Amino acid sequence: MKTISSRDVQKSFGAVADMVAAGEAVRITRHGRPAFLLIPDSGDAEEIVRELAARRLARMLQQAQPTSAARELSQEDINRLIADDAEAPPT
Repeated sequence: MKTISSRDVQKSFGAVADMVAAGEAVRITRHGRPAFLLIPDSGDAEEIVRELAARRLARMLQQAQPTSAARELSQEDINRLIADDAEAPPT
C-alpha cells in the first residue's frame, strides 16, 4: 500500500486515481497522520470497509467504560434487554 500526503494528492490527483484504478490501495496522510484510505472499487471493497469498521468498533468498545448501572445488570437482565430490542418495531 502506498502512502501519500494530502498535499501531494492535491497536486497529482490523476496519478493517484490511476494507481487506485490499477488495483492499489493508497493511504492519505494529513499532518503526517493517516487520515483516509482509497481502495479500488471491487468485490472486496465492501468486505474491507466492513472489516475496518469492525476493528474500529472493537477498539472503541475496549476503551469504553461501563456505567455503574451497566455493572449491576445480571445476565438475565441483559438477555431481556436484547429480546425487548429485537421485538421493538423499527424506527
